[in-house]
Amino acid sequence: MSIRYIPLIEASAERQMAIDESILRSFDEGNCDPTFRFFRFKPSAITLGYTQSIEETIDVKRCEEENIPFVRRMTGGGTVFHDYDGEITYSMVTKKAEKDIEESFRKNLQPVINTLKRFGLDATFKPYNDILVGTKKISGSAQRRGKEGFLQHGTLMYATDLEKLSEILKVDEEKLKEKGADSFLDLVTTVEKETGEKPGLEEIIDSMKEEYVKHFQEEVEEEGLSEEEKERTSKLESKYSSDSWTHEREWK
Repeated sequence: MSIRYIPLIEASAERQMAIDESILRSFDEGNCDPTFRFFRFKPSAITLGYTQSIEETIDVKRCEEENIPFVRRMTGGGTVFHDYDGEITYSMVTKKAEKDIEESFRKNLQPVINTLKRFGLDATFKPYNDILVGTKKISGSAQRRGKEGFLQHGTLMYATDLEKLSEILKVDEEKLKEKGADSFLDLVTTVEKETGEKPGLEEIIDSMKEEYVKHFQEEVEEEGLSEEEKERTSKLESKYSSDSWTHEREWK
């Protein structure tokens, strides 16, 4: 079985989430090969984990002032600011293997860790779904398991505007104290911040692609979405655009 690689897609948050769900459904139905891809959110956007409270995690008023949309993912995990100019998102859909979720993350995040090491960073896995450089988070991921396969998608902050990120997210002061941090900025970092240079988007993508190709150990073929997936994506886009899903986790 070969691996399908879908080249970089730039689209809205609603469409990106719809694409990921469409691929997972297609895989569960036996209609596509294992797939991995990279994408950018255009415009910059926020995604919330499936169970997260909007009011408790983001400054809605600030998002409106900055024209930053937010959508709810079908996966768990925390809130993510997808900065168009400084963050790349990957996703992969493949057959379930490890029953242990932490071990699954550990295995499938290794290509991201290897990519960061290419840039001279001492990146490490932090259970159960983060990557740190030193003590600071540079990448987070989330999963959703289907009948046959699972979806894992995550971020790599290569030049994210951390100041804007800290202004948009609501931070629990008690949690900051527990971690010995004075502010949210003490807990996150980027490739640019660590190296002093902003890497090019293509350089990041090429490096991550090479590492994932080695990870899969299968023939990789570049393809786009099938016509069936495109049609399903268009339908699912209305789900991720709806208030009933974003606020109530219901698709009416």
